[in-house]
Amino acid sequence: MKKNYFLKGLLAFSLASIVALAGCGESTSTSEQTNGGDTSESTLKYPTKPIRILNPFSAGGPADNTSRILARHAEELIGESIVIENRDGGGGTIGQTAGASANPDGYTLTLITSSIVSNPIFNEVSYTHDSFEPVIMTVNDPFFLVVSKDAPFDDIDSFLEYAKENPGKINVGVSGSQTVPAFTAKELEEKAEIELTTVPFDGEALAVAAAAGGHIDALIGNFSGVESQINSGTLKPILLFDDESSDLAPDVPLSEEAEIDLISGSWRGIAVPAGTDPEIIEFLHDTFKETTEKQEYQDQLINSGIGITYRSPEEFKEVIEDTYNKYMNYAE
Repeated sequence: MKKNYFLKGLLAFSLASIVALAGCGESTSTSEQTNGGDTSESTLKYPTKPIRILNPFSAGGPADNTSRILARHAEELIGESIVIENRDGGGGTIGQTAGASANPDGYTLTLITSSIVSNPIFNEVSYTHDSFEPVIMTVNDPFFLVVSKDAPFDDIDSFLEYAKENPGKINVGVSGSQTVPAFTAKELEEKAEIELTTVPFDGEALAVAAAAGGHIDALIGNFSGVESQINSGTLKPILLFDDESSDLAPDVPLSEEAEIDLISGSWRGIAVPAGTDPEIIEFLHDTFKETTEKQEYQDQLINSGIGITYRSPEEFKEVIEDTYNKYMNYAE
C-alpha cells in the first residue's frame, strides 16, 4: 500500500522525486529482496562486536593454525576483531559442546572437523552434527604416516616388516579415539594385515610432541602438524594416504605404491550453531570466501603445510553427511 507523503504546498513534487529522496536515506546495511513482484527490506546490523572462533583442539596443531590464519586475514573484511579460543579436551567434545550450545547470534563460531560427526556417534554428548550449520570448508588435507627417528624402521617396507614380526609393538599416535586418524590406523591394520597399538591424544600437537620425544613410535596426521619436526630430523614421513603425490613431500611413497588400498585425510571449516540467521551465515561465508581468495592468505596456508580446499555451505553439508554415513558403518 502506498502512503501519501504529499503535504500541503508540496504538490509540485513528483512521486519520482520522493522515491529518489527516500533512496538517499537508505543505509548500506539495508538489502532488498524481490519475490514474486513483492519487495521487502531486510536490515542486517552485523557484526557490531568482536567474533570468537572456538577451536576444540590444542594450540599449535593444524586445526589451530587453520583457524588462526583465517581469522588473521578475515578481520579487515569483517570489520571487527576475531578471537581464537582453544577449548581442547575430550577429543574435541568440550569445544564442540560449547559451540553447539552457543547463542546463535553469529558471534560464536566453531572450527569443525569430522569429529563433530564421530563424537556424537561414539560418545555420550549433548549435540549431533545437525547442531551446527556449516559456513565454509577451507581445508582438506591427506594424512601421512610419520615415524620417530629412534624407531627401529625408517621406511614403509621396514615398518610393515617390523609390525608383522612384532604384533602390537608399534605405538601409533592419533588425535582422539574415534576420529579419522584413529579409523585410518584401524584401516591400516586391516589393509596391511598387521597389528598396531593406537594411542589417542587430545589433539595432533600432543601426538607430534610424543613422537618427536620418542615416547611413541609413529603417528598419523597432517603434514602441517609435523613439518618443523621433519625439517629438524626428529620425525620422518614414510607413507602418504593419497593417490597423488604431495608437493610438500614429493618423495614420500603413496598408499598404492606400498600396495595398501587406503586413502584418508581430514577436512576443516567454520560452522555456527543451528538456528543462526541465514543472512549472517551468508555474510560470513562471503567474507571468508573472499578471505581465502587473498594471495597472502593462500601463501601463509601453503607455507604452513596446509592444503586449500573450498566448499560452499551446501557442498560442505554434503561432505558432512557423507562422513556421517561412513562413520555409521563403523558403529554397526
